[in-house]
Amino acid sequence: MEQKMQLLKKIWPYLASMGGASVMILAFFIPSIQDQWDRYQARKVIEQYENLGNEFFEEEKYEIAEEAYAKAFELSEQKRLDIEMKRLSAKVNRIGSDPAWGNKPPEGLADVDFQFLLHFQKGKGSEKHQVATLNCYGAFLASVGRLDEAEDVLTKAIHLDQSDVLAYINLGNLYGQQNKNDKSEKFYQKAISIDPENSRAHYNLGLLFFELGKTAEAKKEFGKAAELDPEDEDAKAEYEALQN
Repeated sequence: MEQKMQLLKKIWPYLASMGGASVMILAFFIPSIQDQWDRYQARKVIEQYENLGNEFFEEEKYEIAEEAYAKAFELSEQKRLDIEMKRLSAKVNRIGSDPAWGNKPPEGLADVDFQFLLHFQKGKGSEKHQVATLNCYGAFLASVGRLDEAEDVLTKAIHLDQSDVLAYINLGNLYGQQNKNDKSEKFYQKAISIDPENSRAHYNLGLLFFELGKTAEAKKEFGKAAELDPEDEDAKAEYEALQN
């Protein structure tokens, strides 16, 4: 209101020279113009926070991305459900960014987050997003000991997209967690058949072979993983340890 009064004072000398009807018309529209300007400025700020979230998401900095989306959603007066979907996606992807299977889920992450996001992602054309969420959901369920549910969720991901490598790797992890080694190897091999250059699939298969006492096979897989991802210090260390 104070801004509107200041604006009115600035142009009042011009209004005084006009007729009474014109003054009344302009006085009526000034608040509307100010409101439109305020909304325009608010939209710009929301867009800036949303773009920040997009950048952090692409960089797999999911925690910071979640915070940026949360701020954008708050500034939209909780009306931008598209931004809320992005916030939830960043939140659930925090568990997918940790390659160590079965680790404790990030603080604040709950079953309801996955349920809400999957509900938002319903509909034809959103299968890719659903699969990504289901992969994270499967990792979450496995981390809290709900193994049967994790299997169902990851199997659903494969039904939606039979070429999704991560779903096969996650199922390999899940079966390995239950000492179902034959199934675990089968799914790692399937992942590699789809994407022979997936370093995570080779590394996880190497871990399985090592646990089974298949040293030569493990060494081969660790070496391949290190070759595909030179920054993977774990694969490099495992390979070098088997050189001796």
